[in-house]
Amino acid sequence: MKEVARFTPRYSALEIKIAGGGLIGRMLGWHFVRQGEQVTVYEKDGAFEPTSAAHVSASMLAPQSERPESNATVWQMAMESLDLWPKWLIDLDVPYGFDGSVVVAHPGDESLLRKFETSLRRHKIGGFQCLSQNDIHELEPDLANRFRKGILLEQEGWLDNRALLKALAHNCGSIKYNSEVNPYELQADLVVDCRGMGSDDPDLRGVRGEVIRLHAPSVRLSRPVRLLHPKYRLYVAPRSEDQFVIGATQLESEFVGGVTVQSALELLTTAYSIHDGFEEAEIVELGAGLRPAYPDNTPRIYWRNGVLSVNGLYRHGFLIAPAVVNQAAEEVYKQCASF
Repeated sequence: MKEVARFTPRYSALEIKIAGGGLIGRMLGWHFVRQGEQVTVYEKDGAFEPTSAAHVSASMLAPQSERPESNATVWQMAMESLDLWPKWLIDLDVPYGFDGSVVVAHPGDESLLRKFETSLRRHKIGGFQCLSQNDIHELEPDLANRFRKGILLEQEGWLDNRALLKALAHNCGSIKYNSEVNPYELQADLVVDCRGMGSDDPDLRGVRGEVIRLHAPSVRLSRPVRLLHPKYRLYVAPRSEDQFVIGATQLESEFVGGVTVQSALELLTTAYSIHDGFEEAEIVELGAGLRPAYPDNTPRIYWRNGVLSVNGLYRHGFLIAPAVVNQAAEEVYKQCASF
């Protein structure tokens, strides 16, 4: 049976305290501030020493790529979020792109493209088109000499995760850094637990993500690019100022250390196979983070001892964040209305 939140009826702004200043904690704070509530966010990291998965993320908005490996709930949340993201990002003045993404494979791996296309059709996913070498040249000229075939996923895009987190920090209420708190000890009209892997929820597991940020002035890619490979899927996500984020989809591991030599070699070698301009790129950063996930890889929003828990965004964090925020806010005001 779902537990009911403990609210005190009020005729003024709600006092809201949020444990965890990652993506969802900040986005919820921003949402509630816009509703006129008084928000305080508690973040265990320092202002200039972030370790959250959101800080590390490539923040690709890739519902079509993820659909074959996600469920209908995540797909619906992704579609809802894609309708919301453009306006929200404009309001926050955050760089983004919604020109689709390109999926490619080297000539020896083109069977993976056919398999991927079959999977898209099996899941009844529209909004994609198969690309010839000439098509690739028109979309991303820098790829045409290396790839003969590809797929354009028209409903995909990217956003600048760090620009978003910075913008939210200035608009989500008061953030108290270096403040690791127990949400069940906080006193407020509403307490929200957004601690991610810092939560004590026994159902959570960590899914490791590793990325490399490169400064590559000689590379010209305007869209995210995914390379299908027999061992893993590698992606390249553009950023402003000639930077790119290189990463692989996921590792089922809770290792919390830095990027391993093996992973770095694989990421860099494969990046070079996409575009030889990466050979002269400057390594700006190597980063790794743990994304919280439940057994079904679907987020949960539920009451526990009077605290609203929002967790388990898995690798879909940026993709479904607006829908998660709206569902959490709806749950809050539904409880408020019952008093």
